[in-house]
Amino acid sequence: MYLIITIVSSLIFFVLLIILTLFWRNKLHETEKKLVKVRNFLQKKERFLSEVEKKISAGETNLADEKKKIQSHRRELESERVKITNWEDKLFQKEKIITEQIEKNFQKEQKLESKEQELDKVQKIAENKIWEIAQMEPQEAKDILFAQLKEQIKDNLNKYTQQEIQKRKKNIEQKVTKIICLSLEKYSSELVFTHTVHHLLIDSEKDLGRIIGKDGRNIIFFQKITGTKIIIKKKNEGSKNEKQLIDISSFNSLRREIATRTLSRLVKEKRMTPLQIESVFQEVSGEVDEIIIQAGEEVLKELEITNLHPELTKYLGKLHFRTSYGQNDLEHCLEVAKLAGYIASEFDSLDVELAKRAGLLHDIGKAIENKDISHVKSGIALAEQYGEPPEVINAIASHHRDFPADNLYSLIVSAADTLSAARPGARGLQLEAHIARMESLENLAKNLPGIDKIYAFQSGREIWVIVDAQKISDYQMLEVSEIIRKKIREKIAIPGEVTVSVLRETKIVKKITTKGKMMINEQPKTKDEKKVIA
Repeated sequence: MYLIITIVSSLIFFVLLIILTLFWRNKLHETEKKLVKVRNFLQKKERFLSEVEKKISAGETNLADEKKKIQSHRRELESERVKITNWEDKLFQKEKIITEQIEKNFQKEQKLESKEQELDKVQKIAENKIWEIAQMEPQEAKDILFAQLKEQIKDNLNKYTQQEIQKRKKNIEQKVTKIICLSLEKYSSELVFTHTVHHLLIDSEKDLGRIIGKDGRNIIFFQKITGTKIIIKKKNEGSKNEKQLIDISSFNSLRREIATRTLSRLVKEKRMTPLQIESVFQEVSGEVDEIIIQAGEEVLKELEITNLHPELTKYLGKLHFRTSYGQNDLEHCLEVAKLAGYIASEFDSLDVELAKRAGLLHDIGKAIENKDISHVKSGIALAEQYGEPPEVINAIASHHRDFPADNLYSLIVSAADTLSAARPGARGLQLEAHIARMESLENLAKNLPGIDKIYAFQSGREIWVIVDAQKISDYQMLEVSEIIRKKIREKIAIPGEVTVSVLRETKIVKKITTKGKMMINEQPKTKDEKKVIA
C-alpha cells in the first residue's frame, strides 16, 4: 500500500512538473515575441534618429556656408562703406574750400563797394565845402577856422594829458619800488634752506654707548620705532671737545622732531632700553599737539599779534611741519607777514598789525590736507569760521588772484607773497621732488594686509617694512618682500640698488604683582629680518 501511494505521488509530481514546464515554455515564447517586437521598434527608432542626425548635420553645414557667405557680404559692404565715406570726406573738403573761396571773394567785393561808397562820400563832401567856401562870407570863414583850431587844441590837450599820466605812472612805480626795497632792507632775512636732518650733541662717550646698546640693539630699535635714521659723526682726531654730534635724518619733519625730542629725553634720563625707548616715544608722540601749538605761539610772539583764535594758532603750528617747493610753510608765512608789515608802515593810513595778520594767515589753508579743495578755499573757510576781519579773508582769497582784491591789505599781501617766493634760494624743486618720492615709497605697501609700518631712508635706497607677527609668518616674509620689490620696479624709478628689509618681531609682556610691587618681564620671542636687493 505504501508503495502504491509512493508511485501515485511520484506520477502526480511528474505530471505537475510537465504541466509547469509547458506553462513556462509558453510564457518564454510569448516573452521572446515581445522582445522581438521591442527590438524591431528600437531598430526603427535608431534608424529614424540616424536620419534626423544626418539632416541636422546637413543643416549645420548649410548654416555654416550661409554664415560664411553673409560674412563675405558684410566685408564687401564694409569696404564699400569705407570707400563711400572716403569719397564723402573728399567731396566735403572740396566743398568747404569752394565755399571759403566764395566767401573771400564776396568779402572782397563788399570791401571794394564800401571803399567806392566812401570815396563818393568824400568827393561829395569836398565838392560841397569848395562850393560853400566859394560863396562864404568873411565871418563864416572865421568861425570855421576857429572850430578847426578848437579841434587841434583838443588833440594837443589829449596828448599832453597822456604824457602827464605816463609821468605819474613812472613816479608811482618809482615810489612803489622804493617802498619794496626799504621793506626788503628792513627785513633782510637770510636764505632759509629746509633740511631733512636734526642735530643733537651728546655730552660723553658713555651716553653714546647707551644709545647704541649691546650689539646695536638700542639704536636699531630706536630707528625702527621712530622711522628715522641715526647717523653718528666721526670726531676729528686730536679734538679736545668731548661732545659727540648725532644726526637724526628723515624727510618727514614731524617724525624727525618727535625722534629728536625722544632721544634728547632718553639721554637726560640716563636710561636706555628698548622698553624705555618705546615708553618715551609714546609719551612724546602724545605731546604732538603741544609741539604744534608751541610752534604757532612762537610765531605770534615774534610778530606781536594778539587775539588770534587758539584753533588758528594750532593750524599755524601745523604749517611748521609742511613744505612747499622745499620752503617751510610757516617760515614763508612769517616772512610774508614781516614784509607786509614793513610795506604797510610806509603808509600812514594803514594798520601795520592788520597787514601782518593778513600776511601770516594767507596760506593757513595748507594746514588742511585735502587734495580735493584748494588751500585758498580752505583758508577762507577757516578765517570765516574763526571770525577774522574781512581784509584778512579777502587777502587769503586774492593772494593767488583767484578772487579780486578789494582793499590795500590784499594787494600788499599779494606783493609780499611774490617777494618771499621769488627771492633767490627760497624754493628748491629738487627737495620737493625728493620728499614726494619718499612719501610715495612709504605709501606703496601700506594697504597690503599684515603691514604695520613702512619707512624709507637714504633717498629711497633703503626701505624698512615692519609686519604684524600675528598676520605674517616667517615663510610669508619673502613673499611680502617680493611684492614690494615688484611694486617699486613698476611704479617708482630709482637708479641703483634698493634694499628692502622686512622685520618681524613677536613680543610678550607680562605684568606680575607681588607684595605691592609691580615687576615687568619683557621677553622677545622671535625676531627675524630678511633683505632683498631690488
